[in-house]
Amino acid sequence: MAKKMMYSFAEKKHSGNGFISTIMGAVSCILLLVIVYISYYERGNAGLYAGAFGITGLLFALVGFEIGLYSLTEKNIRYKYPKIGSIFCGIMFILWLGIFLLGF
Repeated sequence: MAKKMMYSFAEKKHSGNGFISTIMGAVSCILLLVIVYISYYERGNAGLYAGAFGITGLLFALVGFEIGLYSLTEKNIRYKYPKIGSIFCGIMFILWLGIFLLGF
């Protein structure tokens, strides 16, 4: 017996959580660039500013990754922003974790 084809005419929307995840990944990347600039400008003596921005960037990447994964489970959405946000935040989290573990 042939399988019956089912069509869905529901309009798919962009996921709000996926968009938030993408924005959080971009903020994490911007914080990394700010730290690099501050460290260069202060000739390696950034101190408290670099630590505060670093922890904030790590948390943005971690929370953005979790929100991106959660948004992949939503129904009737376009998966463009959840995929971009999850991958971008995952890469940023690994980058931040590497920076912290290596002690730069």
